[in-house]
Order: sequence, then C-alpha cells, then structure tokens
Amino acid sequence: MGISLEKIEKEAPQLIDLAKKADISLKKANLTHHRAKVALCLDISGSMSSLYSSGKIQQFAERILALGCQFDDDGAINIFLFGANSHEAGDMNLKNFQNFISSLQQRYPLEGGTYYGKAIKTIRNFYFPGTAQEPATGMFGGLFGGGKKPQKEAIAASQPVYVMFVTDGASMDQQVTAEQITRASYEPIFWQFMAIGSGNFEFLESLDNLKNRYIDNADFFSVQDPLAFSDDKLYDKLMTEYPNWLKMAKSKGLLLS
Repeated sequence: MGISLEKIEKEAPQLIDLAKKADISLKKANLTHHRAKVALCLDISGSMSSLYSSGKIQQFAERILALGCQFDDDGAINIFLFGANSHEAGDMNLKNFQNFISSLQQRYPLEGGTYYGKAIKTIRNFYFPGTAQEPATGMFGGLFGGGKKPQKEAIAASQPVYVMFVTDGASMDQQVTAEQITRASYEPIFWQFMAIGSGNFEFLESLDNLKNRYIDNADFFSVQDPLAFSDDKLYDKLMTEYPNWLKMAKSKGLLLS
C-alpha cells in the first residue's frame, strides 16, 4: 500500500484532504491495498500557457500526487512532458511539490507542436527499457523478416504503471501514437487520457477503442477545465476503467499475482 495518511499529514499537510478523498475512491474500487507506479504526462505546447500561468496545472498535479501517494510508498510521481519533443522531467514528491510546476517551466519552456507518440514512447522506454524500439520494416526488415513486424510478447511485472496523460490539442503524429498504444497493450501500463478544452479530440478518444490490442489499455474523458471536477469526482473518474484493466492484465499475464 501507499504512504499512510498520518505521514502525509505530517510531511505535506496541504495534501491531506486530497489524499483522504483519493483513499475513499480507491476503497470504492476495492483497491485499498493496491500498489502501482504513477506517472503524470503533461502537454507543454504553446496553447497550454494560460493553464500553467493560472496555477491550474500545479493544482491538478497535486491531485495526481495525492493519488500516487495512495498507490506507492515512495511518495512521488514521475513527470513527463511533451510538445514538439518529449522529456523525462524528474519526480514530483512530498518535499518539492509546492513549486514544482513553476520550476518545471523554467527548465522546459513551452514548445510549438503536440506529439503524443513521442511522449508515449518515452514513457514506455522509461518503465520497460527497449520495449518501444520498433523492429525494422524497411529494406533490412524486408530482407530478414518479410517486412512484417514480429508479434510482440507480453511483458510481466509485479506492479503496474498508471499514466495520467493531459493535453489540450490534437496529435501531430497520429499513426505513431496509435502504433505505440497498440504495442503498449502488451505491457502492464494503463493510459488515462484527459483532454482539456473544446477542441477536436476525436483521435484521442479513438485510442480508447483501438483494435488489434492485446488488452484494452486506455480510457478517455474530456473537460473544459482541468479543475472542472471536484476532487471526489475526479478520483472516481480516474478509477472508471482501471480496476477492470487490472483484472484483464492479470488474466493475460501482464501482472504477476
């Protein structure tokens, strides 16, 4: 199980209410003693500027950190960023969370472009090194493999990874994104996509219904504002498909019992 509420109240009292609400949602989902790694993947394209400057992304990140504290006893969540490029941006934890997003902006200025696929590949390689390296399908792939990608084998782990993926724009690498999510379905990683605003998120939503996956490894919802949901509703929303995914992942050999 994760960090005790008593420890959170002592080390980061600002997060205790969030942690208690996350705990309630996990109890409703029968995940009280569940262990998982938690990642937060944030869009840093230029259109996200006002969401960062207003402090809304900071507040949202704190909500995810509180969830991460219930899932893992290291008191941290892994942060990833994407715009034109993807970045592994370190850990947000109980000691550095208060100014984490503002310090993040100084190190990673907003970028022109929105490439989901690059971020997904970075995350896959972070947790399961080498898995996101696609087999050759060009001249050498044709010579030695008939030009077809070999069937990917399922990867098993003792703990799953829960990825909270946040964006306000459409992807510029849709084919790569779809391929990455499809291949990631053979790995113990669950992808929770959240779209912000009123843009066209038809493609992002379609990732929740991709065919030819090993298991359904993604969920999608959209909001006008990252803080539109109350804390309680957000945590309930984040547990909509995850519990069923866990059952499927265990039955398919992605998670070690």
